[in-house]
Amino acid sequence: MELKEYLAILLRRWYFVVVVPLLVLAGVIYQASQTTTTYTATLRMAVARTPDAPAPEEDFFRYDQYYAYLASEYLIDDLVEVVRGNVFAADVSRMLMASEGIEVSPGEIQGSLASERINRILTIRITSGDPNRAVVIAQAAAATLEEKAGNYFNFPNASDIVSVTPVQLPENAAANSQRQQLILALQVIIGLFAGVLIAFLVDYLDDTLRSPETVSAALGLPVIGTIPEGKGGR
Repeated sequence: MELKEYLAILLRRWYFVVVVPLLVLAGVIYQASQTTTTYTATLRMAVARTPDAPAPEEDFFRYDQYYAYLASEYLIDDLVEVVRGNVFAADVSRMLMASEGIEVSPGEIQGSLASERINRILTIRITSGDPNRAVVIAQAAAATLEEKAGNYFNFPNASDIVSVTPVQLPENAAANSQRQQLILALQVIIGLFAGVLIAFLVDYLDDTLRSPETVSAALGLPVIGTIPEGKGGR
């Protein structure tokens, strides 16, 4: 099939190409009007396991730094899961009340929190409809980790064994509108492709013979002449 035949199909079924994207666009506009912008504050903490101090009488090399490094790798894996739990959320809630006088339920904190690790850096993201609220929750989470990170593992003298140091403290929260706009734009593009596909599908199912080529292909007979469209003579 030549390109002009594809164009002829699109011109013949133009209403699908126009109406379907318009319906999708109407839905996108409605979604945009109902969507509330959210904001994310990002916190990053460096986590390390402090090497044990050698006994005074020891005079041999114990590879303390190496084993402390390995222990830190396991520690950060576990800490990613710890900060997702309701115990950590409850501690952050108490920290907020004690330091800021703000009451935030543990359920809200747990639902707004996401965590991940890259090497020995723990990244925590707090998402909220209020940018200031996201920032204060993230700051309280940092303070809670600095104070209690080792306690979640029942280490004796936890503050001396686990070192949690902030490498990025949030000063503001970034709006998540770009991602929402991208999703809405993709919906419109998908609607346009859907309209084109429906136009070709409807034309494929239509058994009307519209050209000499389709007549010849359907009947298996050569076409010896055509009558052009136009007004008849007297």
